[in-house]
Amino acid sequence: MSRLGADMSGDPRPEFRAELRERLMNAAEEDLPPEPVAADVPDVPRRARRRTALVPQLVSLALAGALVAGGVGTYRSMPGDALYPLKRAAESTLFHLSTDDAERADRSFGYAETRAHEVEELLGATKRESGLIDETLKDMEDTTRSAVTSLTRVERRSGRSTGQLKRFVQKQRNQIEIMLPKMDEEDRRRANGYLDYIDGLTQPDSRPVTRD
Repeated sequence: MSRLGADMSGDPRPEFRAELRERLMNAAEEDLPPEPVAADVPDVPRRARRRTALVPQLVSLALAGALVAGGVGTYRSMPGDALYPLKRAAESTLFHLSTDDAERADRSFGYAETRAHEVEELLGATKRESGLIDETLKDMEDTTRSAVTSLTRVERRSGRSTGQLKRFVQKQRNQIEIMLPKMDEEDRRRANGYLDYIDGLTQPDSRPVTRD
C-alpha cells in the first residue's frame, strides 16, 4: 500500500494530459452543428451594378435631348418642311394665350417679321416649291393686319402711341424692297400690295377702326 500510495501521488503524466485534451477536442467538434452553406448567389461585379443603375439616367437624357432637338428643328423649320405646321401651331397657341391686346400686338408683329425672313430664305433656296412664297407673303399680311387691330385697341384705350407701328413698317419695307428683284411677277405684285398697305398705316387717320 505504501508503494501504491507513492506511485499515485503527484500530478497526472504529461502523456495522459495530452491524450485527454485530444479526446475532448474531438468530442467537442463532433457535437458542433454543421456550418451553414452559403447560398449560391451569383457575384455581380460592382461595375456591372453601376452600369445597370446608369441606364435609366441615360434614357432620360436621351429623351430630353430628343425633345430639345425637336424643338430647335421646329423653330428653324421653313414653309414646306414637315415640322412647319407645328411651328405655326405653336405660334397660334402662344397668340391665344396672350393676356391682353398689347401682348397680342407684340406677338403678331414678331410673327410677321418671321414670315418676312421665311420669304427671304425661300428666295435664296436652290429649289423652290411652287406657291410657297405667295402663301407666305399672304400669311405675313394677315398677321400684320391682326397686329394692327390689336395695337389700335391698345392706343384707343391708353390714349398714346408708342411708335411701335412706325418702326415695324420701316423695318418691313427695308427688308422686302431688297427681295423684290428676286421675285417673279405674281409674287412681286403681292409684295408691292403689302408695301402699299403698311405705308398707309403710318399716315394720319389711316389705320382701321375696330369695334370691340
